[in-house]
Amino acid sequence: MPINPTPRQGSTSLSPLATGIARAALLLGVVPGLLHAEEFDPDSLGIPDEAACSTRYAQVAAPAPAREADAHTAIREGFATHRHWGTEENVALLDADATGLGEPGLRVRYPAGSSNPSDEPRGGAGFYAAPPALEGAERACLSYRLRFESGFDFVKGGKLPGLYGGDAPSGGEEVDGENGFSMRLMWREQGQGELYPYVVGLEGTSVGRGAWTFPTGQWVSVEQELVLNDAGEANGVARLWIDGRPVLEQREIVYRTTPEVTIDGLMFSTFFGGSGEGWRTPRDQHADFADFRFYAPTS
Repeated sequence: MPINPTPRQGSTSLSPLATGIARAALLLGVVPGLLHAEEFDPDSLGIPDEAACSTRYAQVAAPAPAREADAHTAIREGFATHRHWGTEENVALLDADATGLGEPGLRVRYPAGSSNPSDEPRGGAGFYAAPPALEGAERACLSYRLRFESGFDFVKGGKLPGLYGGDAPSGGEEVDGENGFSMRLMWREQGQGELYPYVVGLEGTSVGRGAWTFPTGQWVSVEQELVLNDAGEANGVARLWIDGRPVLEQREIVYRTTPEVTIDGLMFSTFFGGSGEGWRTPRDQHADFADFRFYAPTS
C-alpha cells in the first residue's frame, strides 16, 4: 500500500531555517516562496509518537447503518441524526457481505460533473452524528474505513469525514473560538491525503498534503485524534494514523476560546471540491465507508 509515513522534506542543501520553512510550506500545501517564517511555526507539524488512538482510549460508541430498505433511513436511525444532505439521492446501503467487514456500510455516489454540493448536479453526501458518550469530551478519537473504487479519478480533490464541535463551521465560514470547529480530511490529486481544519486562524487550510497517499480498490483505516486546547492557550493537537501507521501531527491549534466548546462527534462530509469546473469529477464514481468507531478517555 502506497503510504509515506514521513511528510515530505525540504532540500538538505538549505540552511536549517530555510529547510524548516520549505518543509512547512510542503506540509501546508502552500506554494514555496509565499510562506513567511513569522506566519507559521514549522515545529508545530510532525509525526505522532503515540500509538494509534484506538489502542489508548476506550471505545464508547460504534454507530452503523440500520438494516433498513433504504440508505437514508438507515443513516437517520443508525447514526441518530436529523441533519443531513445528499443521503436520499447519493447513498446506497452495503450489506455485510458487500463490505466484507462483517457489518454494513455506505456507498456514496459522486455523479459525473459534480463538485461542491451547492452546485448542480449535487454529488456526495453529509450528516452529523453526536453520540451521547462524547458529551463534554475534550479528547476523542474517531476511526472509520474508507474504500475508493478501483481506478478512482481523484481530480483536484475532495472532502472526507472528521470530528467536529459546536456549529461545525465550514464552507468559508469564520471560526471565532465560540462557534465550534471542524477537522475533516481531504483527498487531493493522485490520492494525496491531508488534514483540512476549520479552527481559529486556519479556516480551510491545507495541512500535511502528501503525508500519505490513498490507494484505490481496497479498504483503508483512518484514525483521527483531537485534543482540544485550554481556553486562552494555543495547545490543541490533531493526530492521524492510516492503517495503524502514524502519518501526521499538528500542534499549537486553537479550537476554542471558551471551555463550552467541546468535541461533539462525526461530521460525515464527502464530495468533490472546492467548487468550479476544475474540481468536477469527469464520470460517475463512488467511495465506500464503514466501521465507524468513537473512543474517549474513561477518566
